[in-house]
Amino acid sequence: MLATTAAALVAALLALAPTPGHAATLIIDGYDFSEYPPADQPPPINATWNAKYDIASINLPNVPVKNPLNSVEEPPCPLTSATCDWTCFNCTRPTDDVACKDHNTWALSYDDGPSEYTVPILEALNKIGAKATFCILGSRALAHPAILRRVYDAGHQICVHTWSHRFLTTQTNEQIVAEFEWTLRIIQQVTGARPLYARPPFGDIDDRVRAVFAKMNLVPLLWNRDTFDWKLASANSGFDAKWVTGNFTNWIATAGSTSTGFMSLEHDLYPQSAGQALPALDLVSKAGYKLQTASQCIGTNPYLSVVSVPIPVVVPVVGSNTSPVGALPTGRSAGNSGNTNAAAARSPVLSVLAGCVLAVLAVHAL
Repeated sequence: MLATTAAALVAALLALAPTPGHAATLIIDGYDFSEYPPADQPPPINATWNAKYDIASINLPNVPVKNPLNSVEEPPCPLTSATCDWTCFNCTRPTDDVACKDHNTWALSYDDGPSEYTVPILEALNKIGAKATFCILGSRALAHPAILRRVYDAGHQICVHTWSHRFLTTQTNEQIVAEFEWTLRIIQQVTGARPLYARPPFGDIDDRVRAVFAKMNLVPLLWNRDTFDWKLASANSGFDAKWVTGNFTNWIATAGSTSTGFMSLEHDLYPQSAGQALPALDLVSKAGYKLQTASQCIGTNPYLSVVSVPIPVVVPVVGSNTSPVGALPTGRSAGNSGNTNAAAARSPVLSVLAGCVLAVLAVHAL
């Protein structure tokens, strides 16, 4: 009898365990992200998206995919600027947005987030009533959707910055579509907005990449002032943190010689760079610049479309007899806060059943 009971409990345990080969439900901060690819890897190509954007019609044989394919290493530069390569030759096309139009405007932009280090930047911007532009990585949105929603709800501009942060000129047209479409979709799920502006990682863009952007109705967003603060994340870079604020001080001092406003590049992924963002913000605001989002200073709409989506409810509403979870849109579900999955959600039950099995087996052994 005891052996039969133990066997039944073991069978119950096995029934609760995740089935091999089946992806577990991924719920983070109440958002169901089960459909998304793994973080920090080039995402899978989707033939439906390629057909939707008519990617096959792009014919630029003189602008080949650079080797090494899908590498995180910097690709080689072409011999000439005929392909209008921005990283190699600082070449721009009329479709590229690089600077604010008015001399007294400044667009602060932060790349590679959201992260926990985005929060103090948001708080500092809020204190002075300023808006900025945040270029979002799909993989970081996957990890920190609540912070992404906080950025958007505070009125800051969201731009799309790929899923895996690979050099675009080393990717095929179809891979570029996947990098941006997956990220656009997770941004839309969390915020309801589909960004118009796309920032290529490392500013790595040429005429072939621009052609893909045009098919996807995306506008390249570059910059005219680079802090190089990302180097602070590497202990061996030799980059001094004071150089970030030093750059801002020099840019402000030489502002009289420029014909446009500024669009500066910083990063909110690393604690070292985020730490320098605060004194830099203080310098710019005290210099009297009009701090705007990139779309504001350029004079365009930041989004291709916007719909209202509720924030998932992950805790009961005090004083309410009804749960608002049923109002969540398709593609979202309420769940535990943090990075959880179906197996993790079952772990308390598994633990209890495992304890029962051990107890029954121990008694049987006596």
